[in-house]
Amino acid sequence: SARTVITGDPNISIEEVGVPLAIAKNLTFPEIVSKWNIQKMQQLVDNSPNYPGAKFVIRKNGARIGLTARRGILPKLQYGDKVERHLITGDVVLFNRQPTLHKMSMMAHRVRVMNCSTFRLNVNVCSSYNA
Repeated sequence: SARTVITGDPNISIEEVGVPLAIAKNLTFPEIVSKWNIQKMQQLVDNSPNYPGAKFVIRKNGARIGLTARRGILPKLQYGDKVERHLITGDVVLFNRQPTLHKMSMMAHRVRVMNCSTFRLNVNVCSSYNA
C-alpha cells in the first residue's frame, strides 16, 4: 500500500495509473519461478535492489531471503520459488481513494511506472475518485 497525491494527466490511458518510481520499487508482486520465466526472474534477483529488481526470494520450504541489504553471493533460483519483484509497467493493481463512498472509488488499473512524485490518472477518471 502507498499514499501520495493524485494528479490528472491527459496523456495517460483511462485504464492506467501512473506510479512513481520510488513507490514501484517499494511495492512488490509475488511471481512463481517456472521454466518459462526463470531467466527473467534470475535477472531481477541479480539486479536487486536496483529497478527493475526484487526485494525477496521465498523458497519452496518457506525460507525468506531478503535481497535489499544483501552483499556477496545472490541466491540461484529453483522452480517453485517465489520472487517478490518490483512493480513494473503492465502489472494490474487495485486503486482506491478514501473515503470509499461508491464502487467507482475502487477500481483496477494497469501500472505505468513514471519518473514523477504523484499518482497519475487520466483526467476523465479523476471524477470517479472525487479527485
